[in-house]
Amino acid sequence: MELNVFEYFKGYERTTHGPMTPEEQGASYFLAGHMGERISQHVDGHAAKARMSRRNFLGSASGFAAAMLAVNNITGMKFFEVTEAEAMDPAAAKEIKIARKPGADFIVDAHTHICWRKDGYIPGVNTTERGMWFVQLLDDLGKAMGLPNGTKDMTVENFGKLILEGSDTSVAVFNPFGFREDYGGKDMIPIEEQAEVKQRWPDRTVMLGGGLTPNQGRGETLDRLQMFVEKYKISGLKLYTFDSTPKRGWWFDDQKLAYPIWEKARKLGLKNIGCHKGIPFGQFMARYAHAEDFDAVCDDFPDLNFIAYHSAWPYHSELAALKGFKPQRKNLYAEVGSSFAATVTSRPLECAHLLGTLLRDLGPDYVMWGTDSALWGNPQWQIEAFRKFQIPDQLVEGHGYPKLTDEIKAKVFGLNAARIWNLKSMASVPPAETPRVVAV
Repeated sequence: MELNVFEYFKGYERTTHGPMTPEEQGASYFLAGHMGERISQHVDGHAAKARMSRRNFLGSASGFAAAMLAVNNITGMKFFEVTEAEAMDPAAAKEIKIARKPGADFIVDAHTHICWRKDGYIPGVNTTERGMWFVQLLDDLGKAMGLPNGTKDMTVENFGKLILEGSDTSVAVFNPFGFREDYGGKDMIPIEEQAEVKQRWPDRTVMLGGGLTPNQGRGETLDRLQMFVEKYKISGLKLYTFDSTPKRGWWFDDQKLAYPIWEKARKLGLKNIGCHKGIPFGQFMARYAHAEDFDAVCDDFPDLNFIAYHSAWPYHSELAALKGFKPQRKNLYAEVGSSFAATVTSRPLECAHLLGTLLRDLGPDYVMWGTDSALWGNPQWQIEAFRKFQIPDQLVEGHGYPKLTDEIKAKVFGLNAARIWNLKSMASVPPAETPRVVAV
């Protein structure tokens, strides 16, 4: 199973050839899913009532609301808190949006990227065929989400424009890509280029180090880790247990290969260790995308926090069971980047089971927001979708899932990440006067 927008959303077509509003991005995904034709009928009806062209309507908050309301009507389940008024009247939708968006919303996006480096990706020169496949995948996602030049638009500059200025994100945690065997002997996104993000927005970003795999050599891996901390002041790690070395992958619970990394991280003062889990895309080995190796390492390093990025979807039940059967665990986290985006519009029932399972078994204090942007364009459409998303009563009663209350959403949106990265919300201070967050 590849994370490819054109596979997940059959028949997806961009509605314009220029930049899309966040609302149009979200609405377009609803229209491209398996319920697309029926949703389209509902949307067209609301556009006519609003006396707007289809294109203009889809670019409005009402177009996005109408698509959500259509899902509720088609499925007979209330996945989204949305009213007829906002789906019909752009003015009402704007008023509801302003009223629902509390100024105290503190949003920490634990999963963001830049996806372009200064010397680019040249097949046969600094990029292998396998490496180019991955670049093309990211390029397809970017173009589908309104970035005309795909990965070439996923720059440091656009990181600020899309994520920090163009959305309600308070703090962005930006994640690295390694796989240097496929990119001319240096990381796909070199750390010195990643560091430009932190330099430009020191109060709005958290920087993670990565590109480490013990299959590149224990000594070299530990030396690079120390350099990341001393020179670049990283706040944690984001790693991949599948890699581009001849060995293809490794495990977090390998006492010979991996444990020296965690011991070194501990000595260097790093507490948060993330890993891509789930979404076994492309040429990578699916077995390394399972979260079973988190079991022993969570027990053996209880003072470190281990974060499963993507929530290990579609293996999220396995991840959740690692806490569900061991409720004493306090250091296992899930992050919802791409898993939420890929399911909320086209498979809302799957999305509800995904979130419900994580919240029920890991607990509301251990699930964190992330969008995997700028791969998915401006993250605002995901933020708005999560604000309105609900786990239907039928699933709450039938599976024991918690309701998505405002309190739980606040924890997922930012409070859980703020706790482990020592961020302090300054929501009580007007954003125009001071930065929204500070490190403590």
